[in-house]
Amino acid sequence: MKLGIAVSDITPELGIYLTGYGCPERLATGVHSPLTATALVLKDETQEATIISLDWCYMDDKVALDIRQGVSEASGLPVEHIVVCCTHTHSAPHTCSRRTRGRTSVDPENKGLAYVRKVIPAIADAVCRAKASAREAEAGFSRGLTETGISRRGTDENGRITTFFIGDPDAVADKNMTTVMFRDRETHEPIGILIHCSSHNTCMGLDRNISSDWCGAMRARVAQRYNVPIMFLNGSFGDMGPRTNRWIENTGIHGFGAGAGDGPSSVTEVGLRAATDALRLLYGIRDFNAELPLRINVQTLSLPQAIPLSEAEAADIVRQYEGSAEKNSEPPAKYQVAKAALEAYQQPPQPELRFEQILISCGPLAFVPIPFEVFSVFSLRLRKYSPFQHTLLCSNANGCYAYLPDRGAIACGGYEVECRKRSRPYVTTPEAGDLAVTQTLQGLRTNAL
Repeated sequence: MKLGIAVSDITPELGIYLTGYGCPERLATGVHSPLTATALVLKDETQEATIISLDWCYMDDKVALDIRQGVSEASGLPVEHIVVCCTHTHSAPHTCSRRTRGRTSVDPENKGLAYVRKVIPAIADAVCRAKASAREAEAGFSRGLTETGISRRGTDENGRITTFFIGDPDAVADKNMTTVMFRDRETHEPIGILIHCSSHNTCMGLDRNISSDWCGAMRARVAQRYNVPIMFLNGSFGDMGPRTNRWIENTGIHGFGAGAGDGPSSVTEVGLRAATDALRLLYGIRDFNAELPLRINVQTLSLPQAIPLSEAEAADIVRQYEGSAEKNSEPPAKYQVAKAALEAYQQPPQPELRFEQILISCGPLAFVPIPFEVFSVFSLRLRKYSPFQHTLLCSNANGCYAYLPDRGAIACGGYEVECRKRSRPYVTTPEAGDLAVTQTLQGLRTNAL
């Protein structure tokens, strides 16, 4: 198998609206660290595919398709063989055509979408350069635990999930880190590095500087040791935040925060911690595999979904807020959700959410893109039952349909569970995540044949 990797700078101009946290006034005033597009191209005699990692928070399926089509036109790769992932930094432009209800005033001028159109050529250029530089490769793999991320669903003393994102070291969390060293098959010189683990990239907090956040600091530190392109793919970060030393204390709850950090200090401490774990794993690689058969399987996932409010409940909420809500520049999110639900009831029902999943594997490594902010339990289960030794779930890939929590999380509630209602008129039902795992495993087993 041939492999190439390349990086493009996609840092926007100052003055652009920064997404994350729903702050309409957060205009970029500086650059803490550049935003990049990293492309990994895999090819053999008959087929080729690319995985692209963007230092963005998220994108919807429409924006993802625009990028994939632009990359396809420039590189010749089929659209259905292109996976676009986001590192989930909250200090990047608003790269989404959808509006989260309750946050409609973020980026009112649509500068983020104009930025997307402007940088598609740079993203495509990274793919083209990776494709042109592709050479016969071998790979070494290593997996271990990392202290980069932590469950952010800490409870108060009564067991309630709080909105303060307290880190809980005893809660279920995917603390695995996988590193891959790609080398030239003949010279054994490094070609590129892949690092995969899970955590929100939210260390910068409400700082107004553009930043790739902790994963950028991690890549920079690892690059000081290995002078090659480094790709970061974020895993099941839906319920995981960065393990910061920012102390939070409020009525009935206290602990170290796993939500928004306090700026560059948090970026440095988390990024260097991640780099330490990554370098330790990379140093430990001894065996390299040159037998890396490339397999690509495109399938459709179907997940059950429902409108979160009954028609009567939605009508009652709309009546409660009607009139006064419309006078506000930003109507209450509860009103907006209810109004969207009523509009959805006037349309044909949509009991299923269907989307394309592109499964790419090379040797013992499998990439699993899912267009949600996925909870940890699902990536842990995929690893346990996957036929591939290294199975990398990639959240917010080729789109984003909000959070994908497990049944227990839905029962307990919390920010992520409620936030889903603000993204679309429908939310996935409690069993949807389990079905996503089952259907994904079926596709992986097809790849492994």
